[in-house]
Amino acid sequence: MGGEIRAIMDRQGKDTAEMRGEQAREWLVRLSSGTMSAEELQSLDSWTAADPRNRAAFLHERRTWQDLESLRDAFESAPQTAPAARSPGNWRWLPVAAAAALVWFAAPSVWLWARADASTAAGEIREVPLADGSRAVLDSESAIAVDYDDKARSVRLLKGRAWFAVRHGDARPFRVAAADGTVRDIATAFEVDDTSGRTRAGVTEGAIAMGGLVLHAGEQAQFGADGKATALAAIPAERIAGWRRGELLLREVPLESAIGALARYRRAPVFTMGDLSHEPPISGSFRADRPDEALDTLAAMRGLERLRLPGGVVVLRRPSR
Repeated sequence: MGGEIRAIMDRQGKDTAEMRGEQAREWLVRLSSGTMSAEELQSLDSWTAADPRNRAAFLHERRTWQDLESLRDAFESAPQTAPAARSPGNWRWLPVAAAAALVWFAAPSVWLWARADASTAAGEIREVPLADGSRAVLDSESAIAVDYDDKARSVRLLKGRAWFAVRHGDARPFRVAAADGTVRDIATAFEVDDTSGRTRAGVTEGAIAMGGLVLHAGEQAQFGADGKATALAAIPAERIAGWRRGELLLREVPLESAIGALARYRRAPVFTMGDLSHEPPISGSFRADRPDEALDTLAAMRGLERLRLPGGVVVLRRPSR
């Protein structure tokens, strides 16, 4: 570990823009690993503070990461072949390759967005009018594809979550397909959520049909792997899809999942250090429209230290002893 720090910090007199860029990429790779020690974080802080050109290089490389982030899924969808053998001379490009891998696997999908009829960026919540007079409200980093024909009004939730207010008086059924199943409107305003690993839905008004269940206002359910739905605890209907008003309601959510839920509303990433799996779950209402304040509150609740790094990157960790 210490050798890696020295490799980044020590360049034996080289002081070119190219070298600073290489150092910045190496720091980004280390930061993305989620395993940086307190010593390394302090070294990164010292490196960016030592020279304005260092900080500028770090911010530039991070912007490049953001500008290229839409390429990830195009890479994922390409046929996978065994990597070509590398000559010893190519080892110097490993930091660049690792930074490129960070782009591919940490960024939104251009392939997904190309299929979407409506989408939102990080921190953006947007209302989308549909052709039949219905409305969709998309949460941060969400996307939908709309497919209306003479027989049905179909919407696919490609990513994230969305709330739908369905216009009635149309004989065509209104359906929302998500990763684990399809939700059918009966007389409704409802949310479909694909952010937590299993598709969930909740009703704010009216009723929906979901995996063999009929849910009414305030009721929620989650699809299982078999496509059947299991009822979840009912809550006041006005609390469902509270993110539309900037409120994020968490109930018995693992700490790291809670951090991830709030991080969705920030453009810059949030990393955690150390094992937080044994922490008690989080329950509470947080301001999704003020994610940094919400993260501060969450950190205070669990005694975590929050480190702010260049480019808006945040690291949450247990204080060093």
